[in-house]
Amino acid sequence: MLKSLYIQNFAIIEELELDFFSGMSALTGETGAGKSIIIDAIGSVLGDRADNNLIRAGKDAAEIILVIEIEAKSKSEHWLRENDFELESECILRRVVRKDGKSKAYINGVPVPLKTLKELGECVINIYGQHAHQSLMNVATQRDLIDQFAGQKENLHALEQLFTDWHEQKQRFDQINKNSSEIQATIELLRYQVEELDQLGLEANETSTLEQKHKRLANAEELKKSTIQASCRLKNDENSDVYTTLNQICAQVSALLENDQSLLSTNQSLEEAFTIISECADDLRNYADGIEIDPEELFQTEERLANIDQISRKHKVTPGELIVVHEKISKELDALTQPECDIDALQAMLEKTEGAYRELAKKISKKRTSVATKLSTDITKALAKLGMKKARVEIVVNYDDTSSPTTYGFDSIAFNVQTNPGQKMLPLSQVASGGELSRISLAIQMIASDKMDVPVLIFDEVDSGVGGAVAEVVGRELRYIGEHQQVMCITHLAQVAANAHHHYRVNKHSEQSDTVSAIEYLNQADRITEIARMIGGVTLTENTFLHAQEMLEAGIQ
Repeated sequence: MLKSLYIQNFAIIEELELDFFSGMSALTGETGAGKSIIIDAIGSVLGDRADNNLIRAGKDAAEIILVIEIEAKSKSEHWLRENDFELESECILRRVVRKDGKSKAYINGVPVPLKTLKELGECVINIYGQHAHQSLMNVATQRDLIDQFAGQKENLHALEQLFTDWHEQKQRFDQINKNSSEIQATIELLRYQVEELDQLGLEANETSTLEQKHKRLANAEELKKSTIQASCRLKNDENSDVYTTLNQICAQVSALLENDQSLLSTNQSLEEAFTIISECADDLRNYADGIEIDPEELFQTEERLANIDQISRKHKVTPGELIVVHEKISKELDALTQPECDIDALQAMLEKTEGAYRELAKKISKKRTSVATKLSTDITKALAKLGMKKARVEIVVNYDDTSSPTTYGFDSIAFNVQTNPGQKMLPLSQVASGGELSRISLAIQMIASDKMDVPVLIFDEVDSGVGGAVAEVVGRELRYIGEHQQVMCITHLAQVAANAHHHYRVNKHSEQSDTVSAIEYLNQADRITEIARMIGGVTLTENTFLHAQEMLEAGIQ
């Protein structure tokens, strides 16, 4: 469960430290006070995308730290063990969002990718947003809901993999079946190109080496002549060279050392230069001796370069890219000449994969149908508790294996609702009332909470659109869930807040140039005042306070 939360420079929250407790906690406050910002902060530290616009004005970064309690044999403990984190009674999640858009995430002080933070968060917390009823009208959401209740995660993963295999095999089969003559022509072309490149036998960096060699061979005469001249100017037998002159200078300066030792460094430099000049002269002479003027080798080099250039132009690449082209077309040829390219073998493989897919899809459909029947009854009962006593929900699973395979099987799922007797069963998307949709969504969430293997549930204004006696029922149901899981509920309804085990009030303070949101844990007296505010608005009478006290006493019984 959640133990504590620390927020710094996030939206209108300057700094906030908050301790959490087991059971149901209500977060209340005026509209815009910052209640949902706290949920956004929790979402951010659990791996949600964080917009740097949420960083408090004038600050460079926002920081959120969430401490969670790790229970033995829980999903979170298993995840930490599987991902090689140290197992302790508490786990610290930390998220830093910077103004430059960069974000850092940590688990127990260890830097982790955001995806890793999100994986752990999904083991700990489920957040139900205030617009959940809108996503419920989405067909994919309805199907996911059925599968969640059916516990078919492994089956669906296997079905998705079979679909991927089937889809790839189908594409391959259709391609080869349709273009068999073209494929054969492609094979012949690729085989010719591969043989040509095999014969060329181009090696890595060979082109640049050949170009350097060609430049040297083409200019061999000039290189030999110039290096001989340079060597002679440095050192020759006629004593008209740099070597002789420098030798004389060295002797002259060396003789001066007897009278002035300050010339010692200069003398040493001259002697080093004398040695270097001698070595350079010898190197140039050896280089000139090593150069051979070889027209035949020059011709062969030019011919090799021309051959490489011709083939590279065929493939419309640079000579340096030919090796990559060679590897690529060799792989293409290999792929087209493998046994799986045989049309009969491909058809047999495709039929086998499709058969396995259909068998698993049928198994998944049966499970969905069974769960849909039970879930229809459970939602109908939950709606009765929420004041829709005459409403009826019917979830229909239609299996149609004449259609093409999909990632989720052959089922189309319809959530049909009858809000009043005598009316037609209509798809959920055609239910006109937003309040009715909210109640249906809330009923599903109430049922789903028993199925969720996570210790913390957060409800962000999911009770919007309800009121009166129904709101009291919602409060009691959330309190009941809080007996088994930690529940946090942002609400504007006094009936819901009165049923909470714990109560927090969010306040917003505005000054001339700044706005700050703060939160406080309410004692019994403060709870009565807050619930009275929620009931009575601006003007609070003695009767309002008495009503608030009665609601609170009734809620905590």
